Amino acid sequence: MFGLSVAIATPFDKNDKIEVNEFRKQISNLLTSKIDSITFFGTTGEGPSISFSEKIQTLEYLLSYELTPKQIYVSIIQSNYKSAQIEIDKYNELGINNFLVSPPFFFKELDQNALEKWFTNLFSNISNENNIILYNIPQITKIKIKADLIKNLQKKFGTNFIKGVKDSSGDINQTNEYLKSNKIMTTVGDERLIANTLKLGGAGSICGLSNIYPNEISKIIKNKKNNPHIINVVNKILKYPVVPAIKTLIYLKTKNKIWLNVRPPLIKSSNKIINELKKIV
Repeated sequence: MFGLSVAIATPFDKNDKIEVNEFRKQISNLLTSKIDSITFFGTTGEGPSISFSEKIQTLEYLLSYELTPKQIYVSIIQSNYKSAQIEIDKYNELGINNFLVSPPFFFKELDQNALEKWFTNLFSNISNENNIILYNIPQITKIKIKADLIKNLQKKFGTNFIKGVKDSSGDINQTNEYLKSNKIMTTVGDERLIANTLKLGGAGSICGLSNIYPNEISKIIKNKKNNPHIINVVNKILKYPVVPAIKTLIYLKTKNKIWLNVRPPLIKSSNKIINELKKIV
């Protein structure tokens, strides 16, 4: 069972720098909750707007405290497989071997054979000691990672290397395609689909709302039962830009306004949105 991995948000100070002390505090709080790992620098973590050197420096700092490499997944979001390889190799030097890998997002609507070649070029040039989860988020990348592609990659590299998929499509039919293969470890990003996915053989979730509700979402995974409040929160935040909305909820929970900050090109929540979100916390 994969369980719950927090797709952690990244705190920025007023000068757009990563606020590592607040980051460490948030992680310390999460580690006292019922979570299994933390996924850094993905969609919720604003990974594409953070430089590679910043990511390395931040993880080096966080690893000097209670966080361990085994508790970490790092998102790899690159269109150049050589850059993706360099990043993974460097993270390996920190002892990190767990990765969430997106498709080459700049090249839209790719043929699945071309996509398979891209992944093959990347995976052939990194350590086979790594654990890879593919990241399906077609509403952003405009690329679908199909179940047959994952099966082909598993045949080439093995199921101990290509573990499975994070499906953030929000499409239960797409999730079901992954679930038909018992070799594809299937996790979801949409909190509304966690219970049904687990009932059908899914392995867990990598999701943004676990920044605010880690124990509640862990309970959904354990009991395979929906939480009406969580569903209501998801439906509410989808009315607004999602990442700033999630960070607004963290602010409302922690009372620390630093969590309202987002890095350009994102724009932080307006007072109107903040007041609307206060109603659901």
